[in-house]
Amino acid sequence: MASRPATVDAPEPPRRARLSELVLGPPAARRLTLAHGLDDVADSAINLSLVGSLFFSVSLEASRSRILLYLLLTAAPLALVAPLVGPLLDRLRAGYRGVVVASQLVRALLALALASSLLSLAFYPLVFGVLLSRKAYALAKTALLPQLVPERHELVRASGHLARVGTVLGGAGTAVAGGVIAIGGVTWLPLVAAAGYLVAALVSTTIDGGARPSPVAGAIVRAETPPSVRQAAVSVAALRAASGALTFLLALAIKRGGGDEWIFAAALVAAGVGSFLGTMVSSRLHRRLPTDRVILLALVVPGVISAFGVLTIGSGAIVAIAATIGLAGSVASRTMDVNYTRVPDSVRGRVIAWVELGFQLANVTGAVLAVSAAPSPRLGFAVVAVVLVLAALATASRMRVSLRREAGRWLLGTPIATDALDLPFALLAEAVRVSERGDHRMAVVVADAAVRVASVADDSASTGALPAPEWIAVAGLVAAVVAGRTEASAATVVRVVEAADAAVRAMRPAVDPAVDPAAPVQPSSEAAS
Repeated sequence: MASRPATVDAPEPPRRARLSELVLGPPAARRLTLAHGLDDVADSAINLSLVGSLFFSVSLEASRSRILLYLLLTAAPLALVAPLVGPLLDRLRAGYRGVVVASQLVRALLALALASSLLSLAFYPLVFGVLLSRKAYALAKTALLPQLVPERHELVRASGHLARVGTVLGGAGTAVAGGVIAIGGVTWLPLVAAAGYLVAALVSTTIDGGARPSPVAGAIVRAETPPSVRQAAVSVAALRAASGALTFLLALAIKRGGGDEWIFAAALVAAGVGSFLGTMVSSRLHRRLPTDRVILLALVVPGVISAFGVLTIGSGAIVAIAATIGLAGSVASRTMDVNYTRVPDSVRGRVIAWVELGFQLANVTGAVLAVSAAPSPRLGFAVVAVVLVLAALATASRMRVSLRREAGRWLLGTPIATDALDLPFALLAEAVRVSERGDHRMAVVVADAAVRVASVADDSASTGALPAPEWIAVAGLVAAVVAGRTEASAATVVRVVEAADAAVRAMRPAVDPAVDPAAPVQPSSEAAS
């Protein structure tokens, strides 16, 4: 009787792959995710060692002055770091990974020094040093992620997973730190943090640093931040200001008491839950909408909820306002990670540094206004609602978008032709990258292609409308360069890219057409001439 071949039940690789995906996220960013989680555990221990007399142990008036001082101390490090670390990120041979490792090693040393200085005058400069190096880490981590995961949808997923791991492990770190305080006292927390930073630094050394781009001319640097990044940054800054104000409106309401402390505490928790949920819904939103529409949605939804919540103020309204602002802020953060991929590697560090500085200042401004004015929750939420609604209207105006049509399209589930909207700006960014490699003629050709693609998606092209005046002014130069009759220089590329950017923005359609991606792109008569 022939025996049947024995089979060995080996573990299924797909199952292990799914488990790894669930725990550590996309493969390209797993080492960064692990390092970031460990970093957040160490940060939690440091944060808990600093908490105590700042807020709840003193009167309301005393706590307000201490909070204002704290807000100043949190904003100052990034204000100092942004002008220095941004260019450094772009020039260091070790690149973004080197700054990540260095910041973790510096915080490990400072944490060791803090262990014996919690009650001395050296405490404040050491804490400032920790905050300074933490900001440098945040900038480098933000710049490194698009380099590891350049594809848009994967980047949104990786960014969301990074935030979730940081939140979960940060919470676990806080719980562990609380146990350390109960067992050995607060002086042990900096030692625990130092160990966490060292382990995180070891993991960070294994991250793929990627090739560093060559330096570029200053004229090119000025022209290569896409307008979509600048516009998105202004819109997200409004969300950051609203979030900063909301946090301290709720905290001051808890401090005042009056029997409703549990409502405001629940709202703070809801904001955190909303932020966590935002990391999970972001990738789904980015599959359906282009990035600028996601930013607009992140302003409209909390603005409308806040406005209705003020009119029907109650326990549920307060929690809903906090949850939606937390959700929208998280979605906006993931969207900015996508926008950063549009910035060439050669200047990504400095662009992120300045954008994040703006976000920090917006957050602090909102918090300072809430703390210094200390309005009632109803009045404070009303101001937040007005800021968000005005920001949404301004964003829609810049995008030439009808909010009514967008709402109808969203409710009906009509898809948006995201490729047709993003392609012209992607071509402009590619023109700058080509120029960085020294091929200035090809850069002009690609910029010309961006205008031609935009003209196809523009309804005004069929009515004979003229392109932007800036593009008309350089049309002869572009034609000469494309035909090979004129040599192109870096200055020529800057002029052409700026004119092409103005032309593309002018031809941005108010209602996005349903463009067939397979249809051949034909230049309009104006662009061809």
